[in-house]
Amino acid sequence: GGDVAVFAVRVRFFQRQGHDADAAVSAGAIATTASWTAKSLLFLIAIPFAAGSFHAPSSSGGSQNAVWIVLVVILAVGIAVALVTLVPRLRRLVSSKIRPHLVNIWANVKTIATEPRKIVYVLGGSTLSQLLVVLALGTSLHAVGEHASIATLITVNTLAAIVGGAVPVPGGLGVVEAGLIAGLTGVGIPQDQAVAAVLIQRFCTAYLPPVWGFLTLTWMRRREYV
Repeated sequence: GGDVAVFAVRVRFFQRQGHDADAAVSAGAIATTASWTAKSLLFLIAIPFAAGSFHAPSSSGGSQNAVWIVLVVILAVGIAVALVTLVPRLRRLVSSKIRPHLVNIWANVKTIATEPRKIVYVLGGSTLSQLLVVLALGTSLHAVGEHASIATLITVNTLAAIVGGAVPVPGGLGVVEAGLIAGLTGVGIPQDQAVAAVLIQRFCTAYLPPVWGFLTLTWMRRREYV
């Protein structure tokens, strides 16, 4: 289910721990936001160092598909915002049902913002998680006899994650792989080695974790944690 499913499980877990809906949603939203904030910060830091490594691909089919995916998502969000803004009934519905929750979430976010230690915990954990995924990609490249700078790996991984998150498939299956391969070939990695490295990295970070993840989720359900 991707980011939506992760968010839902987080919210359900906090509700099972006795927190009300607003606190549970706030916690889930903060965790999800921290993850994407860490990705964005790493990307902004890395892109100046990695920009010179990218070259225009000889065939732009994959890049065009990625661009179209992003454009469709932006268009869908724009249509949704326009409908809520222009249709009075939808505007009233959003105001009455969603606005109170947003106010409570923002209050919880401001509470965390006043305690630097909590900000370090949230952003530090998310940043470390992203760096481990990036290092796994670098290690996979070394395994096939290639290498790339850490800045390049961060940039490629972040762009692939954005494209994968825009497509509603579990874990970005297939889409993230295509984005990673396109990014690695764009910095001069031969396609055969890029494909092999990406499959190794995704096998370790995306295909194996659901095995023990399923067992963990089953255990949590039996004990009514979710």
